[in-house]
Amino acid sequence: MVNARFLGMLILWAAPVLVLAIEVDKPALEGATWRLASVAHADGQLHTVPNGVEATASFANGLVSGSGGCNRYTASYTVDAGKLTIGLAASTMMACPEPQTAVEQPFMAALAATMAYKIEDGQLSLLDTKGQKIATFKAWQPMALQGVTWRATVYNNGRDAAVSLIDGSEITATFGSDGLLSGSAGCNHYRAAYVTEGSSITIQAPAATRKACSSPEGVMRQESEYLKALTTAATYAIQGRQLELRTAGDALVALFQASGG
Repeated sequence: MVNARFLGMLILWAAPVLVLAIEVDKPALEGATWRLASVAHADGQLHTVPNGVEATASFANGLVSGSGGCNRYTASYTVDAGKLTIGLAASTMMACPEPQTAVEQPFMAALAATMAYKIEDGQLSLLDTKGQKIATFKAWQPMALQGVTWRATVYNNGRDAAVSLIDGSEITATFGSDGLLSGSAGCNHYRAAYVTEGSSITIQAPAATRKACSSPEGVMRQESEYLKALTTAATYAIQGRQLELRTAGDALVALFQASGG
């Protein structure tokens, strides 16, 4: 006859305890869009990236690419067990105003000086030969094209130059789910039909209101150039909160930043 107390102990011992392990998605170096949060300057200290400057890095298939804050760049890289080396970056050559330049130059220098990396708490850190942090990033999910008010920062003036907007002017673009692009061209409001397929985009000639603006100086010429540039767009790409339109020949049409960030 089995002792009742022993039987109870046996049942308690034999009963399995179910433990649920919840996997938390952690960003990997490759496959994520990384937004620069801080970068080492000439003084050797990490400086926070100013609001409104979007510098990014995406690692995939041996190439790291993104925005330096103004210009686009691409560089080769090799990675092995926490070691990371990045080749000399090739970039566009737009003239960039402050504070973009104050970020872009040290950022490019940090990429070239990288010898290792680590990811902790969703933050990517690039390390130099001494193991010191020379740049930090936060993982960033790209936004959708539609339903966002995009504010232009740079546009192609049609004379083989991508230029910043005139101080005091604002250009916006909103891509609606109804296939209509609308916004302010700096003075007048405009609308245009657009079609996307994958990363390809076609924008028809915009129709705009007919108001004349005298301030800021040059805003009407800028408006005309921007609206004409839109019709040359053939591709679009979104990294973080930055939208880039390019021609079929890969010339920049316009750069935009998402409002509210």
